[in-house]
Amino acid sequence: MTDFNSTGWIALFSSRQANVEGWDPITRAALIVDPDEGVMRPVTDYSDFSRLILAHKLAGVVPGRGHRAHWRNFENGESLTEEIIGWMVTELGAVIPFTADGATAEDADVILPPIGDEPPGS
Repeated sequence: MTDFNSTGWIALFSSRQANVEGWDPITRAALIVDPDEGVMRPVTDYSDFSRLILAHKLAGVVPGRGHRAHWRNFENGESLTEEIIGWMVTELGAVIPFTADGATAEDADVILPPIGDEPPGS
C-alpha cells in the first residue's frame, strides 16, 4: 500500500491509520485530526496508538508519456494492461506510476514502454 501526506508520516492504531498532520511544539508528539471533535490531538491521547511509520512525501508529478502497467494474473487468471497517466516523484527520489483511476501501479508485473518504443525481440 502506498500512502502520501504532507509530513511523510502515518500513525498506526489497532484498527486504523491516520495521517500525521504536524507536531506539538512543546511535547513534540505527532498530531492527527480528531474527526469527532474537529481538532488536532496528539497520538498519545489514544490508548490504541501503536507506532509511526514513514509515508511517501510527494515532491512532484510527471506525465506517463504512453507507458503501460501490465499484470499477468490480475483477476481470475485474466491479465490486465492499463495506461500509466503519470509518475509521482517522492521526496526521497522514488518514482511511482499511477493509472487513470488514481491507483498506483507499483505492484504491476511489468511496466511496458510506449507502443512503438519496444526493444527488438520483445
